[in-house]
This record gives sequence, structure tokens and C-alpha cells, in this order.
Amino acid sequence: MGRVVVLGSLITDLVARAPRLPYPGESLLGNDFDTFQGGKGINQAIAARRLGAHVSLVGRVGIDTFGDEFFPILAAEEISSAFIQRDPTIGTGVSLVIIAEETGQNVIVANPRANLAVPAETVIQALETAAAEAQKEGSGTGLFLTQCETSRVSYLEGLRHARMLGMTTILNAAPIPREPLSDELFHLVDILIVNEVEAAALTQRPVTSLEAAQEAAEDLLKKGPKHVVITMGEQGALWSTYQQDSPTPLPATEHQHLPPFAVKAVDATAAGDAFCGALAAHLVQNIPLPQALQRASAAGAVTVTRKGAIASLPTVHEVDELLQPH
Repeated sequence: MGRVVVLGSLITDLVARAPRLPYPGESLLGNDFDTFQGGKGINQAIAARRLGAHVSLVGRVGIDTFGDEFFPILAAEEISSAFIQRDPTIGTGVSLVIIAEETGQNVIVANPRANLAVPAETVIQALETAAAEAQKEGSGTGLFLTQCETSRVSYLEGLRHARMLGMTTILNAAPIPREPLSDELFHLVDILIVNEVEAAALTQRPVTSLEAAQEAAEDLLKKGPKHVVITMGEQGALWSTYQQDSPTPLPATEHQHLPPFAVKAVDATAAGDAFCGALAAHLVQNIPLPQALQRASAAGAVTVTRKGAIASLPTVHEVDELLQPH
């Protein structure tokens, strides 16, 4: 197994279900309510572990009941929690989720709380530990996967140090921070993953079609990442990169559309996280990027067919089963 270090959030999801999403200012009667352990960090870590990687999660929770509930889950999933700290003054992160039952779409308000207090030193320690273990095992230098739900200094320093160690770096730029992401950050990223809303926010252009996604991806490539992946829900996903050995003086962009899988969407909450974790897991198992992307798309498709976040994340068998007809 290759080694993946995930820096990310641990958030308790408070989930309400309603026939549709409410309009601004509307009080809408819901149909159901659940509490789930989630957050992009733990979701992506579990997805990577279930799909074959050895995973360490770096994060921070409060000294409260919400925080307590994460550790048995990580132990059951065989994910290292050695770099998850307890914050004595700030509570565990909480996310408010509304799901439209007619479409499976959702809106989310995340309150990171303790997640924003992750020290950069802890991230660096986790990366150095994983890189050393990977070298002992002969499995390369490993991979660093992060999002934007922890402190800016934590993921920027993490990307810097991972690049120094020769690790593959993946940034899932979600949620988009209030302050612009720096040029340096994008140049430290091997694979940038965003959905259509995040791509639109980063490029200041609407992303509502495959053609618009291609234009946005070209803008994002100019910022510095080697690859850009835009996930587009029912429209599938787009992978864009600069063409190798371009015959023109300026680099030409190569686009590949990943078609969607025909599944019945129930809850899209963790689909993007499943995609990111699955891609990381397959890359550290030396699966070529095109095949890794296809398997990541399948992992996201399986996830939308079930309720919740962690409970919906797929296994290797489920991904294989969905891919078999293809």
C-alpha cells in the first residue's frame, strides 16, 4: 500500500432533509434529521483507506462529545490518528446541511472551529513520518492531500514541505477561502480538484457546461498546477493538463471528459470527497492517472446512491462492480 497524508477537517454534520432547497428568507418544513461524523478531511481519508492506501489524518477537534466520536471511527477504519490534536478552548467543527430529496442536491454551511487551529508543525511532522515509512517500505515518497477547511498556514506549509519531500500533492480547493489563494500555492500543486461552483469562483466565469469548464480549466492551469480536474455532478468530470511536446510555441491544453455513471442520486454530500480520496489512493498504488480518474469518478458515483457521508463512502468491491460493465 502507498502512503497518503490527509490534512483536513473533522466536522459533525447536522443534516436536515426537505422536499427541495429553501428559497432565501423561507422557512421550509423538513422531512427528516440526522447527525453524522464528517468533514472533508475524514471523508477523504476514509475513502483513500477503503480503496487501498495506508492513511494518516492530520486535524484538530475540541475536548467535547463531538470530538470524542471521531476516534473510534478512525480506529475501525485503520486510519492513523496520531496527528489529530484536542483543542482545550475551541470546540469541534460543525456543519449544517440541507438536502433536497427530489434531486439529492445539497447546501452546506461549515463552521470549522478547531479545524482552523491546526499547527503547521504538526503537518510537517506527519509528512516526514509518512515519507520515511514509505521509503522503508519501498513505496515511493507518498502523497499529500489537503483542502481549505483548516488554517491557511497549515495547508500552505504542508504543500511546501510535501513538495520538498518529493511527494505528489493534491489540493481540493474547497471551500473557497474568503481571501484569494496565493500564486505560490497553485505552483505547489500537482493536481487541483474543484467542482463547477469552485471553478467559477476561482476564475470569475460561470461554469455551466463542458465548454465553459474547459475555458475555466485553462485559466486555472495558468495559475500553476500541473493538472486540473473539475467535477460536474451529472455532467461527469473534466481533466485538463498541458499537452506534452506541444508543436506550438505556447503550451496547448489537453482536455479529457470523464462521462457520468448512470446511478440514482440520493445524497451528494460526500461525492466530491470520495472522488478526491479515491484518486489519492489509486495514484499511490501506481495506477496511471487516466485510470485513477475513472475509478475516482466511479467512487463518487457510488457515494451519491446512499445517505450520509462516511456511511456512503465505497469499498474497492463496490467501485469494481460499478466499473465492470464499462
